[in-house]
Amino acid sequence: MLSWTLVLAVAGLTFMSCGKDKDDNKPDNPAESTFKDPRDSKEYKTIRIGNQTWFAENLAYVGPLSAGSSECKNGSVDSCAKYGRRYTGDAAKVACPSGWHLPSDAEWKVLEKYFGMSDADLDKVGFDFQRGEDNNVAGKLTKGGSSKFEALNENGPQAIFWTSTDSPTMQYARSITPNENAVYRFESGDGTPTCVRCLKD
Repeated sequence: MLSWTLVLAVAGLTFMSCGKDKDDNKPDNPAESTFKDPRDSKEYKTIRIGNQTWFAENLAYVGPLSAGSSECKNGSVDSCAKYGRRYTGDAAKVACPSGWHLPSDAEWKVLEKYFGMSDADLDKVGFDFQRGEDNNVAGKLTKGGSSKFEALNENGPQAIFWTSTDSPTMQYARSITPNENAVYRFESGDGTPTCVRCLKD
């Protein structure tokens, strides 16, 4: 009788332990999710990459904004529906919803390094340097790439995004250009409308 009692007790503990392990393995923050912007109820896909959570779509918030302005390319509503809006540099800095922000130059570097960009490439500036080409970082970030970041805009294979960081003369931006196998880090003027990806605070 005693041996059967021990067998049942062990079996019960094993069942409880397995059940607990199963619950603990449930992700609290799934990699792919959605976020609804409370300002206009538009829903965006999001993607967790390492310790960062990004919009997996371009921001399309119309406004009002406390600075700058935004537009659809050539005034096309269809363009905005597919590619999001394009924001001036000042507008980009204030356009993301509460709890999210325009990523800094340093936060973009975290993303790039996660996908294999070398330390030697991270700080290069300008279109003479094909940053990340050795590990196909641009290919991973572009639409259809393995990261599910889904970078795109109306410039075809070249997707351009603001950072929140001012450069010595202008404002840093990124050009993800898979057909050239490069993620360019460059300086752009505030008045040049460009796309926005929001990063979770």
